Amino acid sequence: MSNVPEWLTVEEAARVLRIGRTKAYALTREWRATGGRSGLPVADLGDVLRVPRRALEELIEATLPSRQAAKSPETPPPARSVEDARPQSRPRRSRRQAQPQHQLTLIDLTDPAS
Repeated sequence: MSNVPEWLTVEEAARVLRIGRTKAYALTREWRATGGRSGLPVADLGDVLRVPRRALEELIEATLPSRQAAKSPETPPPARSVEDARPQSRPRRSRRQAQPQHQLTLIDLTDPAS
């Protein structure tokens, strides 16, 4: 996740942790029920819950990229040669090759010979 804001929604925090939304909300309930001893750190801002980026970084023991770091000037990409600039051609597939061919055989149940 690039450019992580200072306050994340529970769903954004779940994506960082690579857990499901339901599990993330369960961990926020655990955080509030245990007084912050365990669970997902969360701040209750009235009718919304937010996870502080710094608390999430402490939880995962890693630094997440901030929006301020993303605003710093970047090194320009290296110059490309003429050969690199040419588009790469790919073999084209016709529509008939892309679609599977299905054959349906009907049996006449009223005909005793079938």
